[in-house]
Amino acid sequence: MNFPHVDIANEVFTQTVRWIHDATNVIIDINGYFTAPGASGGLAFYPVTPCRIADTRNPTGPFGGPSLGAGGSRGFSVRQSACNIPATEQAYSFNLTVVPSAQLFYLSTWPAGQPLPVVSTLNDLQGQVLADAAIVPAGSSGGISVYVTDPANVIIDVNGYFQ
Repeated sequence: MNFPHVDIANEVFTQTVRWIHDATNVIIDINGYFTAPGASGGLAFYPVTPCRIADTRNPTGPFGGPSLGAGGSRGFSVRQSACNIPATEQAYSFNLTVVPSAQLFYLSTWPAGQPLPVVSTLNDLQGQVLADAAIVPAGSSGGISVYVTDPANVIIDVNGYFQ
């Protein structure tokens, strides 16, 4: 991460231990796990060529603007996007980018139709363009919701799905 004295959230998929070189506090949120291929009850991952679901910097529309205001949330119907994700999906693999106007305490993503979780997907205390990976379950009608604590534009790119 390499940002001295700055809190940064980052999603990591790993089978190894992450080494920390200086004294620090670490918060680890576990939001799932992967099973061996073919295991019962597991989902298969299908990679896709990265495809832009939404960019709120663009003109107003279902996958464009307006930007999200402070404390604002918005839903995006992934199935209705131009990315051709099948309706049998159960979760998505995203790259989420924020373009904040200043400091962004956090962004959260979750399945549409469910309550806002009390976790962050991305923190941007420096107020810079910042991206992070996220796996988000598909919600009502294949949608996801996005919340920001502070004004920001949001870019959502899908790079795979689970079914």
